[in-house]
Amino acid sequence: MSNWILSKNKADALSNGIFLIALGLLFFFNAWWPGIILAIWALLAVRQYFTGRYYDLFLTTLILLVLFFSVLFRIDLNVLTPILFIIGGIYIVFREFFYGDDKNENKEA
Repeated sequence: MSNWILSKNKADALSNGIFLIALGLLFFFNAWWPGIILAIWALLAVRQYFTGRYYDLFLTTLILLVLFFSVLFRIDLNVLTPILFIIGGIYIVFREFFYGDDKNENKEA
């Protein structure tokens, strides 16, 4: 695991604030689709950056920005979009299975 820039609580609070700002901009400009993709990306990217999860940040950015630009420019990605989400899901499952810390484990002395 990489070193954290901020504590998890501060990173969560900061990313939630960024998400609320993004939602406010979506209300102001009335640009819900595909703008909500950027709001979700901002929420996840800020949280992942400040908790030092750079590989997650890269994968999140790749998946959500490809999805955003495919919707924005009306590019038909009927095959690529599901593949991106499947790759992201497989990455998360394997990362948590092999490298995740289970904080609820009972440690015997």
